[in-house]
Order: sequence, then structure tokens, then C-alpha cells
Amino acid sequence: MPFPSLSGVDIGAPKLPGSTEQTGPDLILVAGGSDIWDRRDEFHFAQTRVSGDFTLSLRVLSLQMADLYTKVGIMLRASLDAGAAHVMLLTFGDNQPRNKNNGGLEFQFRATDNGPCAGLYPPQPLPDVPQFPADLPDHWLKLSRSGDVFTGAYSADGKAWVTFCTHRQRLPETALLGLAVTSHNVEKSVTARFSDLTFTPLA
Repeated sequence: MPFPSLSGVDIGAPKLPGSTEQTGPDLILVAGGSDIWDRRDEFHFAQTRVSGDFTLSLRVLSLQMADLYTKVGIMLRASLDAGAAHVMLLTFGDNQPRNKNNGGLEFQFRATDNGPCAGLYPPQPLPDVPQFPADLPDHWLKLSRSGDVFTGAYSADGKAWVTFCTHRQRLPETALLGLAVTSHNVEKSVTARFSDLTFTPLA
């Protein structure tokens, strides 16, 4: 089913404001912000409140890069507070080498409000050719929730899915689900474009 209507909000008062715009089947987010990491986040969040288990998938069409760690992703967040607990299946805009990564995908989480963030990375050692490449626009993400278990998956065509990781974490039954974008450069905003948002609530 189509994703419910999204409301754009800036988290953590970034220096440059963001925005959410729907143009036909595409969703366009503009975002500033220093990062989504450590104990406090700055980013733009196009979100809606959901309850219970779900699957959300989407296609990442494009992402401007203002920093090596400019990132976008699907996030479930406990609240709109800057230090809120969350999980996020994220991607970067290219395949430059990064810490424990030479492709697009990572999974990050903050287990408790105002606590530190941690990340899950592609299997190590990294192969020469990325297993989860950021070959936008042929780049689909999927985040699923089943109770306290979250699963992140990747596809290059929106049909054949490869599991990236599973992660167990307690988050509220009712939480905020949506698309998160951070520039990772407080002096520059970035634009990300998405399509094919598909939301499936699960019994």
C-alpha cells in the first residue's frame, strides 16, 4: 500500500533548514545538519506515526554529497528529540571507501535515549567489489519490524532482495517512521530524491 502522508521536520535545529516535497510519485527531501550519530542528531526527517510491525521499502533515486558521510535512509525513531533512540538502514551516495565499508549500506542504532550510536557494517573483510553498492538510481532499501527484531535488506531492481542485517532492539510499539537525510556538513544542504515507497503493516 502507498506510504501514509509524511510530515517533514528538522531534528536537532540544524543551521540550514530542510524541507519535504512530493512531486508526483517522487519524494524530494532537502536537508542540512551535522550528522546522525553520537548522542545527538541533526537532520531532516519526513515521518509519520505508525504502530506495530511493518515493512517499508523505497528506491533511492539520487543524493547530493556535501561530505563523505552524507547519508539517507529509512528510520524508526522513538521521538522527535535530538537524542532519541532509533534504528536506521542507511545508504551513502557513492562507493568511496569509508570506515569498514566500500559500498552504500550500513545499519545504525541508538539503543537508549541520549546514548551513543553504533553501526552494523558489511561482512568483513571487504571484497574488492562492494556487496551492497550505492549504484543510484538502481538502489532499493527495505526495513522491516517484527516485535523487537529489525531487518534491513537491499535490492538492485526492487524485486530480488538480499538481507543486509538483523538487529534486536526495544523501541516503543508506536513510533515515528520515515526518511532521514543529513548533510554531514553544517554549511551545505543536500537534496535527496526517492520513489516507489511501499508500506505494509503486518499483523
